[in-house]
Amino acid sequence: MITEKEEAKELLSIYRMMQMNGTLYLKEDEQSLDTLFDAVIQAITTATVLKPKLPYNEFVLPSRKVLEGDQGWIGHFEERDNRRFFLSDIYDYLYLLYGRS
Repeated sequence: MITEKEEAKELLSIYRMMQMNGTLYLKEDEQSLDTLFDAVIQAITTATVLKPKLPYNEFVLPSRKVLEGDQGWIGHFEERDNRRFFLSDIYDYLYLLYGRS
């Protein structure tokens, strides 16, 4: 059975794999940003042991609503800076709690 720390590290590895850990505001590549956003909201939504530990209103609810097709949340995240803030917030949160070994 996977632990919450392992799930958090898997989520953080998405950023590393896309070479966007700590560089969300430095890159202008919107396609990579969108791909990272899609991967992260999918990972949050499908997390098992980590999801209940995440701040619900900040991370879980928006992720779930986007995947459900909620037009309010989709419209909110059409603004690229909102995607960047969301992605940097979840990265910082996970890194501070789980990223340091």
